[in-house]
Amino acid sequence: MRRAILVLCTLLMAGCNTNQLETGYTYTPLGDSPNRRRGYYADPFSPEARLSQQDRQADVEQRRQIPGQ
Repeated sequence: MRRAILVLCTLLMAGCNTNQLETGYTYTPLGDSPNRRRGYYADPFSPEARLSQQDRQADVEQRRQIPGQ
């Protein structure tokens, strides 16, 4: 019985280890722009990191409330 449960759990976990669906579509996390996703893996002073930082700055500026409104 234990062996059957172990095999079943192993088979279930084997199909859940990729971000790619059966159709070949690879999903991306919600809410992140391509610049920000590239910035996760970029060196600190690379062009990709600068673009990611600019993207974050623009997002903060949009959220900032203007006094009196």
